[in-house]
Amino acid sequence: MQENNIQEKQEEEIKEALKFNFSTFFKSLITYFTNLVNIRNEVDYEGSVEAIRKDIDFKGVNVWILGASIVIASIGLNVNSTAVVIGAMLVSPLMGPIVGVGLSVGINDFKMLIQSLKSLGTAVLISVLISALYFSLTPFGEVQSELIARTRPTLLDVMVAVFGGIALIVAKTQKGTVASAIFGVAIATALMPPLCTAGYGLANGNWSFFLGAFYLFLINSVFIALSTWLIVKYLKFPLATYMNKVRQKKVQRYIWIISLLIIIPSGFTFWNTIQESIFENNAERFVTENFEFDGTEVINKKITFEKDSMSLIEVYLIGEIIPTSTEQRIQTKLREYDLTTTKLKIHQSKDKTEEIAGQLSAKIKSGILEDIYEKNESILNSKEAKIDFLQDELLKYKGDTIPFAAIKNEMAVQYPDVINMSYAKAISTNFNDKQDTIKTFFMTWKPSLNDKEIVKQKNAMENWLRVRLNDSKVRVFNY
Repeated sequence: MQENNIQEKQEEEIKEALKFNFSTFFKSLITYFTNLVNIRNEVDYEGSVEAIRKDIDFKGVNVWILGASIVIASIGLNVNSTAVVIGAMLVSPLMGPIVGVGLSVGINDFKMLIQSLKSLGTAVLISVLISALYFSLTPFGEVQSELIARTRPTLLDVMVAVFGGIALIVAKTQKGTVASAIFGVAIATALMPPLCTAGYGLANGNWSFFLGAFYLFLINSVFIALSTWLIVKYLKFPLATYMNKVRQKKVQRYIWIISLLIIIPSGFTFWNTIQESIFENNAERFVTENFEFDGTEVINKKITFEKDSMSLIEVYLIGEIIPTSTEQRIQTKLREYDLTTTKLKIHQSKDKTEEIAGQLSAKIKSGILEDIYEKNESILNSKEAKIDFLQDELLKYKGDTIPFAAIKNEMAVQYPDVINMSYAKAISTNFNDKQDTIKTFFMTWKPSLNDKEIVKQKNAMENWLRVRLNDSKVRVFNY
């Protein structure tokens, strides 16, 4: 009996020890992760406020840096260079006033708030006007993908701005400022490119570009400031002025209402983007799985998503014409791919559309170039040889044509006795191993001109044309 009591006591002690060890381990784990994410111990309150206050001032050096970043960003958007656009993001001083807005609201410093808003407004106005001036004067007017990317902000851009703002203010509040985080946020949130895109829209009267790009800038600015405000409140920065709880709650309510009003349109855009992406994936799968025929090939397809009307899938076929019954069968399969509100249009060679001809022409040209390259692959042993070979081929193609209109005008001035001119490429052969193509001109002269003068002018004309066309084989005949 005594042995049983001892055994039970030992088991209880083991259980208590295990329970104690588990509890200790769990508490240690909580403590470890708490210390891991703790950012309050290393906060430099006075230094952070002073550093942010200095970045708010928008004069002197900052104005010059802003001007340079505007031009850099505009050029990058214009020539579609991602590297140049990133460079403009890093140079831009726009982040200072935006962080200043969030900090000033967080510490109740209204003087700093007014200064931040004033600097930000000035910077935005200058950015839009200078970029609009640039895009008004630049000869490159084509819309590039870098421009288009800044015109359709979505909920994802809101998330980038929020987390980018958190990373930025956390880095700025620490005693050892993390420079890489600041540079990363500048690239991720991209404040300057949207303003320059808005300038493009203003310069070209494209209001959808202007509004979309400016909305993206607004999203980035507001949610970076919001993140700054949240972190400042979390870190309990000392307040510049006291505010009673009623007024403080009212300010917070206004902040969340403004944030909600800004975020709602991006949610709709995000939903539309998701719908468009789903439609495009379904349409691609539909075309891939239903247009495989012997003797018929898909040479092009166009997928057009319409939110409020019928979307469109256009398929361009070449080869054997598929019968009407097959077309109808394919039409019925749209429902299986969730494409019930989509119109399918099949273009075949029987349609004789110009687009079919253009697609076929492009295919033929591509095939010719591939054939030339494959036949000469043995001599292409280096990059230099490949470049030289392709340049020679281009020169050959260019050599097949002449500036006929320019030569006609020059001929009328230099040889007024010519009343008619014809041009052709003549193929010459010696019936053995030599064959050549010769540029040949046929001239009709005024009847009043004697034979001796005709021969003299013909010879002079032939020499001139050989120099003019850089071809010693040019021939001139009387007609």
